[in-house]
Amino acid sequence: MKKFNIFRYLKQFSLLIFLLAVVGSVAIFLYGKSQQRYIATVVIQYTNTGAKEGLTPDGSPLDVTEIYSSTVIDRALRELESNANIDSVRSNCYVEEVIPEDQQKLNEALIEKGQESTYIPDTYKVFFVADSDKDEDYAWNILDSIIKNYCEFYTEKYVEEQLQSNDSLAMLQGEYDFIESAQILENDVSQMLDYLLTQRANWPNFRSVETGYTYGDLYNIYSYLYSYDIPNLYSLILGTAETKDIEVLKNRLTKDSEDLQLSIDQCQQQANHLKLLIDNYSGRNKEMMDYHYHNSNSQDGGTEYILKDVEYDKDNNDKETTYDGLIQEYVNLNINTRQKQIEKAHNEYLLSVFNNALETENRKVLTTEELQEKIDQCNALIRKYDNDVEETGRELNRFLSADYLNMVSSINVSTSVNLKLYLVIAVVLFTVVGGIGAVLLGRLMDFIDYLLYVDKTVGLPNRAKCDEYITEHSSTLVKENFSCLVMRMVSLNELTRDYGRVTGDAVLKDFGMILKSFGELYGFVGYNDGGIFLSFFPDCSAGKLDVMIEAINRQVAEYNKVNAGREIRFIYGKAVSDVDSVFEIRGLLRLAMQRMNTAK
Repeated sequence: MKKFNIFRYLKQFSLLIFLLAVVGSVAIFLYGKSQQRYIATVVIQYTNTGAKEGLTPDGSPLDVTEIYSSTVIDRALRELESNANIDSVRSNCYVEEVIPEDQQKLNEALIEKGQESTYIPDTYKVFFVADSDKDEDYAWNILDSIIKNYCEFYTEKYVEEQLQSNDSLAMLQGEYDFIESAQILENDVSQMLDYLLTQRANWPNFRSVETGYTYGDLYNIYSYLYSYDIPNLYSLILGTAETKDIEVLKNRLTKDSEDLQLSIDQCQQQANHLKLLIDNYSGRNKEMMDYHYHNSNSQDGGTEYILKDVEYDKDNNDKETTYDGLIQEYVNLNINTRQKQIEKAHNEYLLSVFNNALETENRKVLTTEELQEKIDQCNALIRKYDNDVEETGRELNRFLSADYLNMVSSINVSTSVNLKLYLVIAVVLFTVVGGIGAVLLGRLMDFIDYLLYVDKTVGLPNRAKCDEYITEHSSTLVKENFSCLVMRMVSLNELTRDYGRVTGDAVLKDFGMILKSFGELYGFVGYNDGGIFLSFFPDCSAGKLDVMIEAINRQVAEYNKVNAGREIRFIYGKAVSDVDSVFEIRGLLRLAMQRMNTAK
């Protein structure tokens, strides 16, 4: 059997080791990638005065779960134009407290003593975990958008008012007539003007980088819309008395007028009641003052107070109020009554216009489609500026949030699995495993080869191995300098007869080892039974073959000197492909056998 040689096995199965390392490493890489998670983190700190007490700027309790609330996540996804599911994003977000090391030790000490820590952190670490089908950029963008929109949400809720938003676009898509659409647009512009007036007063010097507008600029734009575009729209509608369904519109206006009249009557009743109460209050107050001043020098009695409060019944509820409060409520009722009277008069005017619609038929200058187009154009213009107002408000809130919310660190994205490290380990591991497997497999093949293909007497490949070698090279022509050497130990029968089979086999084995020592370096040497040895040398010229035969003769001669009476005698035959012009291995073998059989 062949000697144990690790390097021979590694060389023999080097390709198998390489393939195992590649396949194993790819498998580990794919598995690691399927388990990969991209973790985006950022540290934020609440910097308002009540943060260390767990309070927001308006004094309400701080709730850090709002960072991944549905409102914030929805804004973030809409900003990124992502179709990701809100719940799946929320489930991959979480927040951890950031507690200084010394405070952490103090908390642990308090817990050991059975006391409860009162420390409230103002710094938190926010996490977003992206699944394996995403990448690092996705995780970074999602968390960045979440933090940005949370800053706006936090400022809107606890620092600044909500952003102004109009819904007329959705309203105008309903069943509204032309005049009603114009009223909706007018109300939207009017509400926006009130909002912008307040913002202009609060932030006169703030200019948006995104839109380029100040609140003063936006107020002027909406003032122009309110003063020119809306009246022009009214003029077009009322000038032609155009409607989608005049009867439906008239019914609506009539119903609105009736409702307004009911409200006016109710306000007037409340105002009359208040007027009576105020008059009674004044008279009673005068009596008490007279009583006080007339008796202030008396030692027997008097009063040191003036009646401050009276009670009156309103909506079946007792309400305590002051005289100034009565006056203010009375004024407000009269203002409300006046406004409703103006609205009622406006409705009655509209009714008169549309009641005379037939008389204006010949004065129409716009078709229904053209009028609707004018309304849509005005609505689109208002929507454009609404977006500018909203973006300006968002930028203002981001500006304000800097005073209440601070990003302590920039966003960092890490991975849950270090694929490079795992890949290196996999390459090393599978290379080692492949090497061990190659050694075991090579040694196993040596055992199999020894059992099946080695002649146990001489220790050389047996007849089956010789046949296999010949068959393997029979399918193609052999190259030049392919040599075949056949030798037969003719003294084997004599040694076996004189000294026994054991001695004969021992000498036969010695002869086989001599042939192996010379021939195995150049090719194949095998035992074909009957004392015949077959040798094939793929790259051995006729001259080199003669030198080898001469060396074998000398070695045999030395052996015979030492083992007198047990000599090795042999005959041989040789054939070389280019010399004998035979390029088939079986042809070379037949020629060599013929020459051996005719040799002396």
